[in-house]
Amino acid sequence: MQYERLSDFAGKGPYLLFSFPLYTKIKINTNVETTQDVEILGYNEDDIPNIVHHIHFLENKDVRYLKTLVTQGKNFYYYCPFCKRELQIIDKGYGLENELPESTLTTYSYMYSMSEEFEGYDEFAAKESVKRYEEFIEQIFYEKKVLQMNFECTSKDKHEFYVIFQLTDDNYIMKTGQYPSILDFDNSLKEYTKVLKDKDVTKELTNAEILKTHNMGVGAFLYLRRIFEKLIFEQFRQAQLENNIDAQVFNEAATKDKVKILYEKGYVPTYLAEINPFIYDILSKGVHQLSEKECNLHYDTLREAILLILEEKVEMVQKKKLKEATKHELNKIHTKLSQ
Repeated sequence: MQYERLSDFAGKGPYLLFSFPLYTKIKINTNVETTQDVEILGYNEDDIPNIVHHIHFLENKDVRYLKTLVTQGKNFYYYCPFCKRELQIIDKGYGLENELPESTLTTYSYMYSMSEEFEGYDEFAAKESVKRYEEFIEQIFYEKKVLQMNFECTSKDKHEFYVIFQLTDDNYIMKTGQYPSILDFDNSLKEYTKVLKDKDVTKELTNAEILKTHNMGVGAFLYLRRIFEKLIFEQFRQAQLENNIDAQVFNEAATKDKVKILYEKGYVPTYLAEINPFIYDILSKGVHQLSEKECNLHYDTLREAILLILEEKVEMVQKKKLKEATKHELNKIHTKLSQ
């Protein structure tokens, strides 16, 4: 997903706090927003409704989310790097001396058509929005425009985390520090390490994540492509051990055809076969043609695709073991009943 403004993180606060790359500028749009609704006051003698139109001037949704993120207490389920498991993480929120006003700045109402009064309401809303925003920033970020948010897990040890945000003069916010690190919060590879014969795969996925956290998307794409290639060749070597593949045909084939050959022989997951026509092309284009920004934009989707391939690989290994165990037990039963 593309995250360009702060409200894009609504519903994804933990990702912003613990997993979003450092020093990535996120726009806080302060422009006034409007919504409209109608109110029926009654009906005239011809049964025609008397309608009042209301235009509500609101603080921008980026500003509203910033206030929610900072001031409201949080209680969410997330991975604790110290406990090595998921549990509730809490934050009491930033206490303010005065309660924040509701997000509505003012409301302009009319019955038949808008008048010149609308411009006055519009101008008042713009000034009031700026005033409220500046007052909030002064209370929260102070003179240096830096904010530290503190969290703790709900285990008996109450492990503590913190995240530091910097606000820029041109209304961007960026995360400039956190503890534990982004990588410490990444638990996505734990279940795959047991089935990956090439342990370099996990190291390279970690390297890709490190580069992504520093906004070096092209390098991150390179590691993802290497992982994709290693997964293919790992399955090729397995097919060789089982004498179930023509090595010359495989080695001379293009990458797409390599995947197709392995899939037809049951060595790669279905999902990999489904995305095979384009995933390698995307990764290669990222390495050779795309900009850092474009690679950063698409990285999460490509990484998720790699993880889905690994997930299906885990399922394949488990299914194979189950088949072998079941076959062994059936043979034992058959032998016993044949006596």
